[in-house]
Amino acid sequence: MTKHLDPRVIKTRSSLKTALISLMQQYKIENISVQKITETAHITRGTFYLHYKDKRDFISRAMTEILDDFFDAVIIDGTTMLPAEYSFLDGKDVDILSLNTAFSYIESEAQMFSVLLNTQENGLFEHQLNERLTHLLEEFHNLLNPVFMDISVPVNIQIAFVVSAYVGLIKNWLSEGMIYTPHYMTSSVKKMIALVQTDGQDRVTFTNFFHTEPEFAGQPQTTSWQTARRL
Repeated sequence: MTKHLDPRVIKTRSSLKTALISLMQQYKIENISVQKITETAHITRGTFYLHYKDKRDFISRAMTEILDDFFDAVIIDGTTMLPAEYSFLDGKDVDILSLNTAFSYIESEAQMFSVLLNTQENGLFEHQLNERLTHLLEEFHNLLNPVFMDISVPVNIQIAFVVSAYVGLIKNWLSEGMIYTPHYMTSSVKKMIALVQTDGQDRVTFTNFFHTEPEFAGQPQTTSWQTARRL
């Protein structure tokens, strides 16, 4: 996390991360040296080693910071957005993911996410993203376990399926040049979620973790896929 850090430290780390993303468009991670990173960032090697032990430490922490910033922006308290009020929560917050915010955030950092998710063969960033989502879904399940719907499928399989679906959707959206707006992507996911959500019951499934915002939860969307494409 970058909170409470000296602004100069934040600027240095930001410059190094920007340099890394730029270099990852041209080289595999294993072919990116500390010298290339510092030269691209216009920072001395001495300054680099004041912040990081080595290249591996830098890349690991850079990925962590990128994911911290992303999840700080998209995770919200979903206690009031669940199918019912559950007394057993006893005032505890229930973290859920705002889909429209997530798509909008990724759109605003499209180059970075495209590089990290679609151009690196080692899949380091995707692996960390999957782990973060998996952990959040496990916490969501543990907190709401008393009212979680039993579909006779092991929880770890359900989570793996959901994580793969959402990360895969993001990767596809990026690889196709984000031809659909974040708003349309969110409404499309809402329609697909509606196919598997229970109707008229107070049970919870993993689809409840992904929030589609009030603006998408009212009247059915009438926008056609053709008009949702960017001009």
